[in-house]
Amino acid sequence: MASRVGITKALEVLHYLTPIAVLMYFTAAKTVAACFLHQPAKRANTAIRRRTGLLALLAIVSTLFAQGITYLTEGAGDSTRWASQDSAVYVLISIFAYLSLFVGLLETKKPIWHPHLGTWLIGFALEVPCTVLQALVAPGRNDYEALQLALHVVRTSLLLVLCITGSSFALTDRQRNLERTDETEPLLANGSNGHAVEPADGTQYGAANGNGKAIDKDDDDDEDDEDFDSDSEEPEHDKELKKQQRKRLEDSGSWLAYLKDFKVFIPMLWPSRNRFVQACLVIVALVLVATRFLNVLVPRQLGRITDELTKTAGSGVLPWHAVGLWMLYSWLNSAAGLSLAKSLAELPVQQFAYKSIGTTAFGHIMGLSMDFHNEKNSGELIRAVDQGQHLQGLLEFMCFEVGPMFLDLVIAFVYVYTLFDIYMSLILVIVGLLYIWIGAKTTTWSVKQRRRFNTAWRNESKVQNEAINNWQTVSHFNRGAHERARYGKTIDEFNTAEWQYYLAYYVGGSAQSVVMLCGRIAATTLAVYRIAQGRAPVGNFVALTAYWRNIESPLAQVSWSIRRVSQMLTDSERLLQLMLTKPTVTDALNATELAVKAGEVTFEQVNFSYDPRKSTLKDVSFTAKPGQTVALVGETGGGKSTILKLLYRYYDVKGGSICIDGQDIRNVTLDSLRDSFGMVPQDPSLFNVSLMDNIKYARLDATDDEVMEACRAAAIHDKIESFPDKYKSTVGERGVKLSGGELQRVSIARAILRQPKIVLLDEATSMIDAETEALIQKAFKRLTADRTTFVVAHRLSTIQHADLILVIGDGQIIEHGTHDELFRQNGKYVALWSKQLSKDVKDVGSSLQVAEEDQMLVKVDADKPQKPQPREED
Repeated sequence: MASRVGITKALEVLHYLTPIAVLMYFTAAKTVAACFLHQPAKRANTAIRRRTGLLALLAIVSTLFAQGITYLTEGAGDSTRWASQDSAVYVLISIFAYLSLFVGLLETKKPIWHPHLGTWLIGFALEVPCTVLQALVAPGRNDYEALQLALHVVRTSLLLVLCITGSSFALTDRQRNLERTDETEPLLANGSNGHAVEPADGTQYGAANGNGKAIDKDDDDDEDDEDFDSDSEEPEHDKELKKQQRKRLEDSGSWLAYLKDFKVFIPMLWPSRNRFVQACLVIVALVLVATRFLNVLVPRQLGRITDELTKTAGSGVLPWHAVGLWMLYSWLNSAAGLSLAKSLAELPVQQFAYKSIGTTAFGHIMGLSMDFHNEKNSGELIRAVDQGQHLQGLLEFMCFEVGPMFLDLVIAFVYVYTLFDIYMSLILVIVGLLYIWIGAKTTTWSVKQRRRFNTAWRNESKVQNEAINNWQTVSHFNRGAHERARYGKTIDEFNTAEWQYYLAYYVGGSAQSVVMLCGRIAATTLAVYRIAQGRAPVGNFVALTAYWRNIESPLAQVSWSIRRVSQMLTDSERLLQLMLTKPTVTDALNATELAVKAGEVTFEQVNFSYDPRKSTLKDVSFTAKPGQTVALVGETGGGKSTILKLLYRYYDVKGGSICIDGQDIRNVTLDSLRDSFGMVPQDPSLFNVSLMDNIKYARLDATDDEVMEACRAAAIHDKIESFPDKYKSTVGERGVKLSGGELQRVSIARAILRQPKIVLLDEATSMIDAETEALIQKAFKRLTADRTTFVVAHRLSTIQHADLILVIGDGQIIEHGTHDELFRQNGKYVALWSKQLSKDVKDVGSSLQVAEEDQMLVKVDADKPQKPQPREED
C-alpha cells in the first residue's frame, strides 16, 4: 500500500513537472538563441524536416486532446472517477506547450532546430517515467485506463521518433559542414603570401551556394525591412539606422555584448552625487512596492466586506472596520494618494537625467576634433541628442512600468490561486499568453499597412505643399486641373492605406477583447461553480471581479511595451554611436600647461595628410622668431590654412613636431594652447545675440569700454554706433545681418579684445575695401606689436612688410624670405605678384599703379611692357 502511495505521489509530481519543464526549456533555449544571435542552418527550411516535426507535434497534441476527452467521459459516467487535479493540469499545460511548439514551427520558415530538439529530448525523458508510473497506477483494468495508457505509449513513441530524426538531421548537417570545409579549403589562400586578397573597392565576395549563386550578406534586408515602421519625418534615415543597429548587433555577437556599450550612459543616469534625486528614487521604489500590495488589498478588502455583510445581513450591524480599511486602501491607490507622491518624486529624477544626458552629449560633441565637425550634419547631431533623451525614458519605462507590469502578472497568478485553485491560475495564464500572442501577431500584420499609411500621409502633404508653393509655375502652364487630379489621387491612396491599417488595428484589438472576454467568462463561471460547491466564500467572487481590471491592464500593455522598448533602443542608438565616437586630438596623459614667454614657434620637418593616400604637407620646417610676422602665401589648396590648423592643434601632425618656446604642442593641454591664440578666420561666424555679447565672447570678463576701444581699433565702432540699437543690435544667425566687411571687422575686434600671445590671421581682410583696410592695418600693428603673428593672405599687398614670407606650393615651402629678398630671387613669389597685378589691370585698366621699386621686376603684359604705378587694393 505504501509503495502504491509513493508511486501515485511520484506520478503527481511528474504530471506537474513534465509540461512545465518542456515549456521552460523551450523558452530558455529560444531566449539564449535570440540573445546570442544564433542563425538557422542552411538546410533548416528543408520540407521533410518541417513536415516531420509538424506531423509529429500535431499527433502529440491529438493524443493529449484524446486523453482529456477520456477524462471527461469517464467523469461524466461516474462522478467518483473525475480526473485528479494533477492529471487535468498535466493534460491542459501539455496541450498548450506542444500546441505552442507546433504553431511556432509552422510560422517559422527557417527554424533554429536545437531548441526544438532539446525540448523533444526533455519531453521524451520525462514521458517515459510518466508512462511507466501510469501503467503501475492504472494497469488497464478497464477501457478508460487501457486507452489512457495506450495514449501515453503513443505520445512517448512520437517523442522518440522526433528525438531520433532530429538527432539524425543534426549529425548529417555536422558531417556535411565538415565535408564542405575540407572540400572547399584551398591549398593556398587567394594571395601568394598566404593571405586572402580583398577586392580593391573594399567589398567582400559572396560564397557560392548550391545553385552557383553568390550569397549576399544583405539578402534578407528586404525581409527585415518588412518589420520596419517609422512615424518620423525621415523614414529612410530611420531605416538606415535600423540597419546600422542590426550590423552592430551582429558584430557584437550577442544582445548582452551589444547592450554593454550602453554602460556609457550609466554615469549620466545614476545620481551618484545628488542625494535629493536618490531620495526621490527611493520614494518611487517604495510607492511601486506599496502599489503592488494595494492592487491586491483593495479587491481583497471588498471581498471581506461582502463576506461580513453576508453574515450580518438584516441584523443592523455595519462592518465599519472593513469598510474603513477599504476606503483607506482605495484612497492610497487612487490618483490623489500614492500616485501623486510617485509623480512628484519622478519629476526631479526625469529632470536630472534630462540635464545629465543633454549636457554630457553636448560637451562630448564640442570636444570632438575638427575631422568630425568637418563631416558632421548639424541637424542629425541635434536629432541624436534630442532622441537620445529617450534613453532616460527607457530606464524609467523598464524600471517603473515594464518591471511592475510583469510583477503584476505573477502576483495575479498567485492571488487568483489563493482565491480559488490552480484551474483559475491556468485560465489566467492561457488567457494572458493568447492575448500577448494575438497582440504580437497583430502588430506584425499591421506594420506593413502602417508603413504604407505613413508613406501615403507624407506623399499627400508633399504634393499639396509643392503645388501651393509653386503656384506661379502651375499658373504659367495652366496645370490647375492636373494638380487637383494629382492631389485627389494621393488622397485616394491615403484613404486606402488608412482603411487597411485600421482594419488590421481594429480586428486585432477585437480579437484580443474576445480572448479577454472568454477568459473573464471562464473565470467567472469557475468562481460561481466553486462557490456553489461551497469551496469558496462569496467574497472571493467579488474580489475576483474587482481584481480582474488589474489583470487586464498589464496584459494590454505587454505588446505595446515590447515595441516601445525596441523603439527607444533604436532612438538611443543615435546618441550611443555619437558617444562612442572618440576625438582624434586629445590631451596627453601627462600634459602640462603651455607657458608662452617669448612666443617662438618652430615647425620641424612636419608631415601631414587628411587622406593617407595623398600628402598635404611634406617636410615643412621653419622658425618664427618672437615678435615676428610670418606670412603664408601661395595658390589655393597648397596647405597654408592647414599650417594654422596644425598650430591650433585641430589635427595632430603625422610626422615631425611643432614647438612653442621649446614645448611640443602635443605635450601641453589643449585649453592652455588655444588660450594663447587670437584667431581671425577667413569665414567668421557670430552668434545670434547682440554685438556686445559677440565681441565679449573673446574675453568674457571684458568691460563695455574695452569692447568699444577694440571696435575703434578695428574701424567698426562708428558703423555700430550708426545702427538703431547700437551695440545691442542682434546680428542674425551666423551674423547674416552684417555685410561681409562688417562681419570681418567684428571678428578683428574680437581678436584685438582677446589680447593674445600669438596672432593668427587667415585672410583677415579679404572682404574689406582699400580705405578700411588702411585703417585696419594700423590696428593690426597695435595688435601684432611684440606678438608672433601668422598671416595667410592672397592679397599680397597686405603682407609686404612681413618679417618672413613663406611661399607654399603642393604642401612644401618653395621659397622663404622677406618681400625684397623674394623679389630678388625672381621665382614663384614674383610670379604670384605678376598674376595678381595682371588680373587687377584687367579690372581697372590704365589707372593701375605700382611702386617704383617694383617697376623693373613686374611685367604686366609679356607682349607689351608697361610701367604700372602703385595703387590702393580694391
